[in-house]
Amino acid sequence: MKVLIFTDSRGQHKGTFQNKKIFTEKLYDYLIKKNISCDLMLCPFKWTSTLDFIQCIEETHLNPDTYDCIILYTGIVEYSPRPLSNFCDAYYKNNDTISFNKLILNKHPKIINNKRKFFKKFFGKNNLNVKNHSIDYKGEHTRSLISINMHEKYVIPYLQKYNNKLIFINSNKIVKGWEGNYIKKNPFGRPKNINIIEEYAKINSNKFKNKIDLLSWSEEDVKKYTVDNMHLSYEGSEYIYNKITLMFENLFFQKKVS
Repeated sequence: MKVLIFTDSRGQHKGTFQNKKIFTEKLYDYLIKKNISCDLMLCPFKWTSTLDFIQCIEETHLNPDTYDCIILYTGIVEYSPRPLSNFCDAYYKNNDTISFNKLILNKHPKIINNKRKFFKKFFGKNNLNVKNHSIDYKGEHTRSLISINMHEKYVIPYLQKYNNKLIFINSNKIVKGWEGNYIKKNPFGRPKNINIIEEYAKINSNKFKNKIDLLSWSEEDVKKYTVDNMHLSYEGSEYIYNKITLMFENLFFQKKVS
């Protein structure tokens, strides 16, 4: 058996518990102890999105057929509204070479890929009609990398092809007016329309056979399980670890016993 764990920064960032292991590292140890091979791809891109995962498959940098299970924790990068200057950095920036070895490094420097090049192939040139949001941030219009329609029409059906082996970790809701420790990094906080993330996450909720739906977290849960509405606290990391190991026991290991 072989497992792939592919995440954005939420599967790697542990600023408040650096002396402990985040759930991805603990899952790796858990699987190795059971003699299961595991590849970790933790935030391999500077802006790691679900589309980067898809690009890696489509350009044969990774082969999903070699894995019995794929744990995917992405989405927030392409859902999030970002000021246009940051959108352009993530969308048009230089195009680094992607390779399997770079994907499993899990270190800096991160891969910076020209997302528009792949988006054009995947969505079609005429479907790249992402509009600005009505809410500005620091004097700039805001825009998400993909629209809700693009996500629902193209991204979800693609992922559903792997429904029998995919464990999808859905994004949590955003607590309005709470920034957590993000305010220390950025005194402006996040854009006021950051909660648009929930609209994408709601679409995900009933689309995947095996999922950890963090959208079920209450506002108090979000404050407990994340440090900034997005990145995990140690308690949040343990929550996901326990959910996935229980899922593994039910999906894979009980079958072997029977």
